[in-house]
Amino acid sequence: MDVPGANADVNELLDQDDDERKQLAEELKEKVRSELKDVGTLRKEMTVTVPDEIIHRRIDHDFDELRSDVVLPGFRKGRAPLPLIQKRFGTAVRDSLKTTILGQSFFAAIQNEKLEILGDPLFKIDAGKGVKLVELGEAIQHLRLPETGDFTYTCEIETKPTFELPKLEGIEIKAPRIEFTEEQVRAEIERQLKVRGRYEPVADGPAEADDLLIADVALTVNHETVKTESNLQLGVRPTRLDGVALENLGEVLSGVRPGERRGTDCVIPDDYERPDLRGKPARFEFTIHEVKRLAPISLQTFMDQVGIESEAELFKVARQQMELERDRLVRRAEKEQILDYLLKNTVLELPEKLSARMTDRAVMRRVIELQQEGAPQEDIEAKIDELRVSAREQVLRDLKLEFIMERVAGKLKVYVTDEEVNTEIARIARLYNRRFDRVRDDLRNRGLLAQLVEHIRQEKCIAMLLEDAKVIKIDGPQS
Repeated sequence: MDVPGANADVNELLDQDDDERKQLAEELKEKVRSELKDVGTLRKEMTVTVPDEIIHRRIDHDFDELRSDVVLPGFRKGRAPLPLIQKRFGTAVRDSLKTTILGQSFFAAIQNEKLEILGDPLFKIDAGKGVKLVELGEAIQHLRLPETGDFTYTCEIETKPTFELPKLEGIEIKAPRIEFTEEQVRAEIERQLKVRGRYEPVADGPAEADDLLIADVALTVNHETVKTESNLQLGVRPTRLDGVALENLGEVLSGVRPGERRGTDCVIPDDYERPDLRGKPARFEFTIHEVKRLAPISLQTFMDQVGIESEAELFKVARQQMELERDRLVRRAEKEQILDYLLKNTVLELPEKLSARMTDRAVMRRVIELQQEGAPQEDIEAKIDELRVSAREQVLRDLKLEFIMERVAGKLKVYVTDEEVNTEIARIARLYNRRFDRVRDDLRNRGLLAQLVEHIRQEKCIAMLLEDAKVIKIDGPQS
């Protein structure tokens, strides 16, 4: 075998078999030490210590494996002196082991502490500008296995709430009767015009509500710039930037023109990635480069695209299509009654102040629901900003339902297949008149595939609960 020239080659040489991985996991579970500290409701700081003996026994094992497989100039295979192997590959061996130790020791500590965690941990690292919290990929670049002594690291985790489910059999619901009004049909046509529209530059502004801005953004604390971002897209409405809620951003940016600057004060939240900045007053500065405004396609263009000659015919076709959706809308109304029952009959407490990560989980689930309904993208972006900033009750409701439905799925043993996921992606693609692969890639790039799977699983759970529900027919229109 040739001399490895990169860590990837060393990783290949040191690839553990299943028995080795299981042995290391068991050893870590037995000997790893952890300390927990509450840093908020459902949020904990965990310090994990891996004993020196585990690290260095594993390093010795890895060097022995390398020595038997690698060929160095002047030496036959397996005959190179160990000190030379250690000098040549020491960094690569330690980096490979670090990744393994970090991941397996974390899960060992979670198992030992009997914690059900929400999402991935954030690791504390010192990046030269103070301690901050980062995801595993970035943490690996900064954390180092010590030459001697134990390996200790600290991370923050969010934990799932504990609660009991109510009775799931025979839930009482009312089957609604749905009629469509002229206003609803007209609103559906307007939605179609928006879906096919696009954002166009406004030459001289001024910006109006829900316009899209291209801007450079700087966050300062105590007159020191702590973060910048160039050519950021943001709407003229309340939103959250870098985990900071800006409820007055719509007012701040309203009327702005390209080339102008605006700013707003804020307070760094208590779950910010840099613990040293939490709770401090700060300021966002915006330098505006461009103002864009949504331009729906014209009614005539839309009729030409779908091959309809008159507005009356378009109105008729739109109503017919909505009539075809009647069963889906009835089912949605029944579904809401199931969800309301679960919410009212489940005691589940969430933090008074939701973390940015918890809020994002609820927001992304709502994005999936809106895409499944074919909502225009600008409406989705506006809803995202609203949920992140001001719609706390809605976010709380969605989060509670996520936890409840996860428990329901486990009790009912409900799973999702790849075929079911692809079928739903294809349906979304048809709604937006886009290719399947473009929609799939967009969902993946935005981190929404997992949310789509969870939503499909929730729908399957609700279908099972509806099959066993006690349905009461009611009279009278309901829209």
